[in-house]
Amino acid sequence: ESYLRLFPERDVIEGPIDEVKDFVGWDLQKALKLLMKGNAPLIEWLHSPIVYRDNPWLKENLIKLFNDNCNFDALYRGYFGLAINNFKAYLTGETVKPKKYLYVLRSILACEWIKQRNSIPPVLFRELYEELLTPSAPIYPELEKLLKIKVEAKERSAGAHFPVVDKFIDDFFKESKQQFFSSTEPVNVDEYNRFFLECLRCEN
Repeated sequence: ESYLRLFPERDVIEGPIDEVKDFVGWDLQKALKLLMKGNAPLIEWLHSPIVYRDNPWLKENLIKLFNDNCNFDALYRGYFGLAINNFKAYLTGETVKPKKYLYVLRSILACEWIKQRNSIPPVLFRELYEELLTPSAPIYPELEKLLKIKVEAKERSAGAHFPVVDKFIDDFFKESKQQFFSSTEPVNVDEYNRFFLECLRCEN
């Protein structure tokens, strides 16, 4: 019924945030539009191993909808944008928080995964870098170190930069030059419209 109101309701859903749970999302219509654009956070939520409450039918069909209309060009751009934005926001000062490095590195490695494998990157950070990098890579022990700091709950303390990590990030931005993939097929909007109506009918 909210879609038939004269004045649409807010399309962002936010719940209480505490040390255990973090509720955030979008209403169905907005979520489908974002899925159509290859929105990275939404796709990660759909593949997350951590689930508070599940709707298997909805999740499976959203994943199928994206897989049938894959737009890895858009997904790459999404991760690249996250990497740039987090880098500018957290890693340009004299001191940095180690946890913020992980935000940027997660997005960069996701870009590399898409570039090399043309598939959806793993959600788990360790799985992502262990699949992409060899232990002999200079960045590998730095990632292990950053994860250890995060696990030990020291991520809130700011400190000196990690030179090897800074170079890895800088090299990525220089080499990528925002050369994204070209989409070979347009997104089938009719499929998204059909699924949207199917969801509303199921709810009623």
